[in-house]
Amino acid sequence: MSLPPEQRVTSCVPLGVLLSLVLFSGCSAFDSGNDTSQNSDRLTAPFEPNVNLLADVNRDGVVDAEDEAGEDAWTADRGAIFLANIDDDQEICAFSMSSSILSDDALAACNDARDSEVNGDEDLLDLARLRVERWADAPGYAVGSISVTGPASDKVRLFKQIDGEFVSFRIANVLPLSAKNLREGVNIAIEANDIARDPAEWDGYADVVLSIYHVDRPQERFQDTVRLRVAPVVLFHHLTPVRNVYVSRLDIEDSSRFRGDLGRALAESGEPTAFSEFAVEDLWAQDYFEPAYMSMPRLEGGGAQHVIQVNYRSANVNWGATKAPLREAGRIVYWLRGRNQAAVQQYQTGMSSESQTLNSLGNTEVIPPYEKDGVKYPLGRLLRGRGPDSEPDFQPDPSFTKMLEAQAVQPPVYLDTSWLAVAHVDETLSFLPADTPRGWIALVADPAQARRMLQNAQAQGHGEAKLFTGMRWPYDRPAEATVSELLNHAGVMDANARAALEIDEQLLILREATGLTDDEIVRVPFLFQNAPNGATALQPGTVNLLSVSRSLVIAPDPHGLVIDGKDIFKVQLEEALAPHGIRVHWTDTWDLYHLGGGEVHCATNSAREVPSTKWWESGR
Repeated sequence: MSLPPEQRVTSCVPLGVLLSLVLFSGCSAFDSGNDTSQNSDRLTAPFEPNVNLLADVNRDGVVDAEDEAGEDAWTADRGAIFLANIDDDQEICAFSMSSSILSDDALAACNDARDSEVNGDEDLLDLARLRVERWADAPGYAVGSISVTGPASDKVRLFKQIDGEFVSFRIANVLPLSAKNLREGVNIAIEANDIARDPAEWDGYADVVLSIYHVDRPQERFQDTVRLRVAPVVLFHHLTPVRNVYVSRLDIEDSSRFRGDLGRALAESGEPTAFSEFAVEDLWAQDYFEPAYMSMPRLEGGGAQHVIQVNYRSANVNWGATKAPLREAGRIVYWLRGRNQAAVQQYQTGMSSESQTLNSLGNTEVIPPYEKDGVKYPLGRLLRGRGPDSEPDFQPDPSFTKMLEAQAVQPPVYLDTSWLAVAHVDETLSFLPADTPRGWIALVADPAQARRMLQNAQAQGHGEAKLFTGMRWPYDRPAEATVSELLNHAGVMDANARAALEIDEQLLILREATGLTDDEIVRVPFLFQNAPNGATALQPGTVNLLSVSRSLVIAPDPHGLVIDGKDIFKVQLEEALAPHGIRVHWTDTWDLYHLGGGEVHCATNSAREVPSTKWWESGR
């Protein structure tokens, strides 16, 4: 925009930096082009530049005059967006599962933002665009700069288009502009070299400033500012179908059987779903990483999003390790890194060994989108487990928590999971899409209902009927137990009484946060038992399932009580989900997963279709 002479400002970029830019850019910074002004004229002639910097403020994928209004602010309705360019579009980053070849920090250091280059056409799509509008009459003694100062200064890199190519200069956050640039106008691109991690260090906003000044008076500048926000990382919720299901591949028969059944169920689902297997020794694909995404308006994309999938590595720290302090299987996020695939790790050492289970990402789930008391959460909210405030040594990694909360668009809800041996929220809760007013239902573990079902069976004369037929506990101990044996087992009943109380407390918090009603809750009955560090599922925990689509879930076979040829626990869940149009595919997890404290959800992970709701519409 054109500014009157009285709106000149004092430079906030150090004069030394401006002079350095002159040196870096050679004579071009003072290129007079077609200017014929005499030296005496430039001291007295009016200096009234056209100072107009534009970005995609209205988020339509096009930089034009419609982006002028409100460009120096960032709101739910307007504000430009850029990406952390931390994928590897040309797939040139080295990878190894061996920490003796590449340390954890060395793996994390490589991505497209590591250098000053645009790494191919695909990489160029990851850069947000700005434009300096032309000042046709710019005299040869007019020069300028594009700069980012403040906390964002070391988080960004600017590029200037020269002869059709976008190039960066030695100082990443500053670009020189010659008189020729000002006369012709110039296209600018910007990338971030990281996501927002700690609002106290950087809140994710970057003010990009166009400054134009008289070469003889560089301390006085005419400016235009555009505010951008780096895209937050958004976790997937279950209202969109899976697009890639991940599982660990172990060289044992049980793993082969599970993966075969899972693959067949996905193939028969009708969803265009990839199925990825990782050759790692870690069973728990849900725990060692978490797929998410970040996005900005696609360049000239007609309202579409340009998306980079972001895979978080879990913050599980191995005690005593130096080169590879983190859980080894989590290195897989760097194997996935590639075109539009990024990886992020964040952790701190010194946490208690007991608390490390909270850093597994089965303990970070997403409540689907909803509205309560006029407040909307169009991308849902994170749901995480932790210990009570009275247990400061049993909390998730605070640096990872700070990073999640810094994304801002999915404010978290916390539940006490300290009473569980594994202490993950996915042991007691899950969410499924459904044709309800809010569009989803909550599945909640209900040990009290499981007890009532067994009591009813006993009253009907099935007290000697068995659960877990043919199954075995570790050390080859028979798992079979009659209905009466379970109901008369004081330890089992005590464990379930406590579990019921703890789950009621979790549900109370969930109700207060979301406004869930009884009609929106599906009770999922199974028994708990005491383990050395807390409670764990005695029966396979059928709430720990994989939501594939609006019509299919894959759940663990409960190996429950069979009456008249039907497992009553299977029947209960099938009948509870049928009114919502959801079918259950049952799969056996007993030997491979259940005995280790997990089920289908713990065994798998999934990237999902990116929601049509854009994160910048969240109001956060």
